[in-house]
Amino acid sequence: MNNTDKSGARGIEAVRSRLSRRGFLMGTAGLAAASTLSACSSPFAQDGGSNGGGGKKLSITMFVFLGGDLAKMPKEFAKEYMESNPNVSIEFYEQSNSVGYGKMLAQRKADPEKPLVNMGFFNTNTSIQGIGDDMWESLDYSSMKNAADVLPIFQRDDHKGIGIGSDQYGLLLNPDALGSKPTSWSALWDRKYKGTLSLFNFPWYAVYAAALANGGSLDDMEPGWKIWEERADQIKLIVESNPQYLNVLSDGTAPLTTYFAGTGQQWINEGAPLEYVVPDEGAMPLPVFLQSVAGQGDDETEVCQDIINEMLSPKWVSRWAETSIEIPATQSAEIPDSLADLPAFQQSTIDGLLEIDYDIVGEKQAEWTERWNNNVVPKI
Repeated sequence: MNNTDKSGARGIEAVRSRLSRRGFLMGTAGLAAASTLSACSSPFAQDGGSNGGGGKKLSITMFVFLGGDLAKMPKEFAKEYMESNPNVSIEFYEQSNSVGYGKMLAQRKADPEKPLVNMGFFNTNTSIQGIGDDMWESLDYSSMKNAADVLPIFQRDDHKGIGIGSDQYGLLLNPDALGSKPTSWSALWDRKYKGTLSLFNFPWYAVYAAALANGGSLDDMEPGWKIWEERADQIKLIVESNPQYLNVLSDGTAPLTTYFAGTGQQWINEGAPLEYVVPDEGAMPLPVFLQSVAGQGDDETEVCQDIINEMLSPKWVSRWAETSIEIPATQSAEIPDSLADLPAFQQSTIDGLLEIDYDIVGEKQAEWTERWNNNVVPKI
């Protein structure tokens, strides 16, 4: 995910300048005693008892994913953070990235100095789109003690966000309804499975898998497009929601797909007759990034960076891995026992993850979507 951006250096220097204001922001009350969160790092941690002892008051709105257990870790974190930093209140905006990001753009157009949210969790596509839209504030990794522990794939050279975990795309199937358990990406376009495939909206990753298998790449998707334009009838239906997806996979209407390992495992945990299979060629990583929104005040920016830093501690990265069913982003975070035996979390799976330049995906997404809708969907 490394991506050099000349504007990133300027942004980082601006953040460092703001962080140098901490002595002023602390006031005369000083900092609270250290707790499970490193309150000493925040200028809004006060020592005046349960009411915070006066000082500045800030309200931060955090974007969290809607659905499943995805808001559980952020809310647990916020409770502990606010206890250590009583002059900070954290509220939540729960929504899908696809819907919520559109509202973020609309709010910025209405008033660029009053963003809809201050920071939050964003999937890979939204993160890349936000970089193109100048939505994110650069983070100062050097002042974030936990950033050094974050694996390189989760860092960006422009510092516009930092990863906390990664889901992955692989094969998700109902083995009983399908009659077998394929282990290759090629099952998606294999004539043996014609009419069994369900997909969600525009699955660029299915086109990419076909391109890779036929000598292409992200920069040359033509081999993949050739496959899907010729074999659109592989697809039984395009689903529009997770509940619909779960139904058609479980009842055997369309028992084969490629989708998130985390979502698939949640369905499996709930009793769905499904299995997640890591393709022989490797699964595709889907990092989730923590990002601070541009356009907010200096104090809000400073606290957002502090929150992000604290979320990157081993405790909270492990908790995010557990609740979101994602690979942890830091070297010292342990994979929870509940996940350790799952295919998605085996070391061989992690070592074999395909390398994807999501900047290219972000740049090409609109073009690819139009081509899929024009050249593949009408032939289904």
